Amino acid sequence: MVKLKKFLLPVLILGLTILIVVVLVATKPKATPKDTQQKAWLVNAIAAQMTTVSPQVTVYGRIETPRDATLKAAVEADVEQVLVLEGETVTQGELLLQLDKTDVELVKQQRQADVDEIIASIANENVRYQRDLALLENQKQLVNLADKAVQRTKKLEQNKLTSQAALDESSAAYQQQELALKQLQNDIAEHPSRIAQLEASKKRAEALLKQSEVNLERTDIRAPFPSRVAKLNVAVGDRVRPGDSLINVYDLNNLEVRAQIPGRYSQQIRQMMQRHQLIQATAMIDDELVKLELKRLSGEVRLDSGGIDGLFRLVNHPNNLPLGTFVELQLQLSEQHNVIELPFSALYGLDRVYLIEDGHLKAVTIERVGEVVGKDNQHRLLIRSDEIASGDLIVTTQLPNAITGLAVETKL
Repeated sequence: MVKLKKFLLPVLILGLTILIVVVLVATKPKATPKDTQQKAWLVNAIAAQMTTVSPQVTVYGRIETPRDATLKAAVEADVEQVLVLEGETVTQGELLLQLDKTDVELVKQQRQADVDEIIASIANENVRYQRDLALLENQKQLVNLADKAVQRTKKLEQNKLTSQAALDESSAAYQQQELALKQLQNDIAEHPSRIAQLEASKKRAEALLKQSEVNLERTDIRAPFPSRVAKLNVAVGDRVRPGDSLINVYDLNNLEVRAQIPGRYSQQIRQMMQRHQLIQATAMIDDELVKLELKRLSGEVRLDSGGIDGLFRLVNHPNNLPLGTFVELQLQLSEQHNVIELPFSALYGLDRVYLIEDGHLKAVTIERVGEVVGKDNQHRLLIRSDEIASGDLIVTTQLPNAITGLAVETKL
């Protein structure tokens, strides 16, 4: 009995402890959760309005020209005069540099002497030919006389009236006359070839004379077209050799702007050019409005570029535009329908805007159509998207943490 009491007492104490713990846990007061309201970001927004407008694209380029020339020396000579300076405008044919003519004049005199000498040789050959023709009949008569003398000597020798030595002498005289006749006939026959050879030498000498005359003219360095001096490479007293660069000029009447057209607009530009549409652009250069026309596209795309170069002809421009001048162009594209005008602050990344639906943001992918200058002279973005309907609210405030579902509130 005592043992039973010792066993039941610890069990009773353990059970009572468990009961107290359970009662305390069950009667513990519960914390009432607080309702947390999500923070709403204050933003600006505008209602989408569909419109039809001709967009503009801002592109950047520099002044260049397809007609620039590096005038080089054609002869070896000293620079005698420099008549222009860098930046000056010159007319076509105007004298820019003068090279010393002394050496070239001496060469020209030598070439003229060569021509005169060959002309004299031709005259001598013609005189000789006429002389040979005149001597030909006389030489033939001398041969006939020598032949008759041989015949007479043979008869005398047969009749023992003369010696064999006399016959040999008359035969030798005949052979000499015959040889002289053949030589004369040969000289007459060779006359055309000698004349042809002399005429060829004359042409060669005349060509060298003409070259020296051209070189003499090339000592006067003149402007090949109405141009501006871009760079002067020599000074008075410099010794130049054939091929040395003297002066760089560029055509003032063929200035153009090379500007890179973004790749997203290149297809539209090509289509406009295929339809022979006039593609115009404007630029402010030195506070003057300059009009341009896109004439052609570059024949290659550079590896480090994001588009293709367009070459714009300046319709009206001042003549003092230097090469390399930086130009900001407003390129006019063809008319676009169902586009929306937005401030650039509405654009996130390259192709995303946010709509406001039930107080929360919704990301929408858009197509950038171009730009347009608004009535306030501010550049505005033109977009298009099938997910945007007329009247939809588009956020125009840049939020650093903008994501779909973010709570926002429009400013009043």
